[in-house]
Amino acid sequence: MEPDGPSLPSSESGMEKKQLSTPLQKPAVRDRGSEGMTDPFLSQRLTRQQEHGLALLAAIVESSDDAIISSDLNGIITSWNRGAERTFGYTADEMLGHTTSELASSNCLEDTERVLGKIRLGETVDHYETTRRHKDGSDIIVSMTVSPIRDHAGNLIGASKVSRDITSTRRAEQALRNSEKLSVAGRMAASIAHEINNPLEAITNLLYLVEHESLSEEARSYLTLAQHELARVSHIASQTLGFFRNTQGTSATALTEIADSAISLHLGRLTTCNVAILKEYRPQEPVFAHEGELRQVMVNLIGNALDAMPAGGRLHIRIREASDPATGTHGVRIVVADTGTGMSDATRRQIFEPFYTTKGAIGTGLGLWVSSQIISRHKGRIQVRSSQAPAHHGTIFSIFLPHLKEIPTGTVDEISIKQLPLPISEGATSPSDASGHTPAEPAPQSAVYTAA
Repeated sequence: MEPDGPSLPSSESGMEKKQLSTPLQKPAVRDRGSEGMTDPFLSQRLTRQQEHGLALLAAIVESSDDAIISSDLNGIITSWNRGAERTFGYTADEMLGHTTSELASSNCLEDTERVLGKIRLGETVDHYETTRRHKDGSDIIVSMTVSPIRDHAGNLIGASKVSRDITSTRRAEQALRNSEKLSVAGRMAASIAHEINNPLEAITNLLYLVEHESLSEEARSYLTLAQHELARVSHIASQTLGFFRNTQGTSATALTEIADSAISLHLGRLTTCNVAILKEYRPQEPVFAHEGELRQVMVNLIGNALDAMPAGGRLHIRIREASDPATGTHGVRIVVADTGTGMSDATRRQIFEPFYTTKGAIGTGLGLWVSSQIISRHKGRIQVRSSQAPAHHGTIFSIFLPHLKEIPTGTVDEISIKQLPLPISEGATSPSDASGHTPAEPAPQSAVYTAA
């Protein structure tokens, strides 16, 4: 039976069968790349896209606030962005070709090699905190992520380090912790002061009764001294370790008497430690101050000086009229200088922070902090310099107290603490000091530190 409709010629039908029996193929297209017409344009477009992507990536890295550094597997720095300049203080020209270990602080030197060891194994170090050294010599706390860098073939060729400066954050957290500690210490001190009030009153009454008995002159002098020291203990208890604000008025105070009373409390240690004391008191006007608070400062400074001279030395105390070179204010300067072991730069920067101590378990870390608050409340300035050099070691505390008619009872201002420029020298003298100590006047170029 013939199909409906017209039939194709036999020759065409055979051609159709022939075509159907041939496998399907893509339409033949001229290789225009071989003719140099299209591929160069495609290659140029791809190159421009790659260049744009690389430029965008470079701009992101360069504008990042984080320090982004790359190095080879030996730790040699190969790139350094602006964030690294801001974080560490060094320019790219100063660091390219140098090792990353140059940025490590003295107590984290092993970190660099440990991290490079992990990178050589193809591992990533995520968000670990460490300490690095700024160009100015200070330590900064950074959160660092280190990742391996591979080439197109997947071979390890280096490391990428992204560091964020978290020093301010950690200091704020530490300040909060210190604030909580101070709050607890204040409550404990108030509780202690309340608990010891009754026995103190009892002892005061007993000493009053003894005072009306028949006593020898020597016994009466001892009784007077006991009453004086008991009054001081009562005052210290009332201060509750510096958290109590003195509401009593100020009075004209002779600083030489305060210094002598503080020295008398340490006479036993001065003899035991074989420490020679040199007092240099020059005529000066009395200052309006809280006598008990200033005595507490002097007792603390002299005690610290003796702690620094366990094998003997010299303690020099000088009191004289002076002017504050920073403000030109007229007042009195107190200098407490020793030939002890001295302090490191790191210690000197932290000695006025609460709870910082170098005395281990026996130290509270509150002595100098309380002293600095007392001086600040008197609108004064406390300055320190120290040296650990073998030929001339020791520490000088210099306190300037202005002549004021009234000590404000408001909040404590920030304490300006200057580091004096020269160490104690055994052979150094000045026209006004033949004791072998350098003068404790601050130099105008001294760096200023503000206590927390």
